[in-house]
Amino acid sequence: MKTFTALGLATCLAGAVAFAPAAHAAEFTMKISHSAAPGDPRDQGAQKVAELLNNSKTCDIKVQVFPSDQLGGSETIWEQVQLGGVEVMIAPAANLVPYEPLMGILDLPYFWPASPEQLLEVYQSEAMDDLLKLPEAHGFIVPGVWHTGYKNWTSNKALHTPEDFKGLIVRVMPSKILHKQNELLGMQNVSMNFGDTYSALQSGTIGGQDNPIPLIYNMKFHEVQKYITMTNHGILDQVFAISKIFWDKLPEACHTEIRDAINEGGKVTYAANEKLITEDLEKIKASGTTIVELGPEEIAAIKNVLEPAVRDYYVELVGPKGQELVDGFEAEFKKMGIN
Repeated sequence: MKTFTALGLATCLAGAVAFAPAAHAAEFTMKISHSAAPGDPRDQGAQKVAELLNNSKTCDIKVQVFPSDQLGGSETIWEQVQLGGVEVMIAPAANLVPYEPLMGILDLPYFWPASPEQLLEVYQSEAMDDLLKLPEAHGFIVPGVWHTGYKNWTSNKALHTPEDFKGLIVRVMPSKILHKQNELLGMQNVSMNFGDTYSALQSGTIGGQDNPIPLIYNMKFHEVQKYITMTNHGILDQVFAISKIFWDKLPEACHTEIRDAINEGGKVTYAANEKLITEDLEKIKASGTTIVELGPEEIAAIKNVLEPAVRDYYVELVGPKGQELVDGFEAEFKKMGIN
């Protein structure tokens, strides 16, 4: 009787397993890669996109976020996105410049509105729509840009004047515009993956880098740098770049939901970044790193070295379309009353 019962139970269990409904496998899988640490505003935005799409009732998609360059560094990941091996990369626009040099306009120093609210308004303009169509020819769909703050320089000395920058060895992204910017200030450029920056600063291989305050704090750059100089010289805003190979496989309903999710993710990123700026500055000060606040005349002296020289270099580099983009954005600034 015991043998029969055990056998019968085993048979029933086997039958239950055999007839149990299989776990649903989503029709589409979307991996989102970025280089920031978990919890960074960029990561919070990416997680919001994943949350919205994973709960979609009309787009059968599974989304997973991979922070901290888990899928590969910035020098290799873009080719994977282009070929469809990775579906999404969230990264500074400078990373798209090797594919589409016209995207370098987002790297221009002291060109964009100093007010984040006005900057976000510009991002809704026809001029921005015109710019974001360009990467498609190179295999990238870019539905939007996320604001993640204005860049400031970290170093082991205070940077009050243009002369103070001379000779500083700094990490730079793969954008000729950024290379030119740094060269005009007399700095030496070193290209490297973002994830290698901390160790390079710690070892003294490089002596500085520029990023927004929340990213400086999250990456702990203040631990290995004595000063942060508040130059606010440029934006480090993120393109949400989707593989065109992947995008073209999706139904229109997914396109709409992804665009809506990116918009919501951008709002989360912006709110998180704005909240963290003040908090992180206080934490950085408490750690012993000195925050250098520049006066209007000091900012003007640095700006005069860079602007309009870098803008003119951009137009020279990319040609008439570059001038058309510059004119388009400057027309938007004028409509908004920005000088």
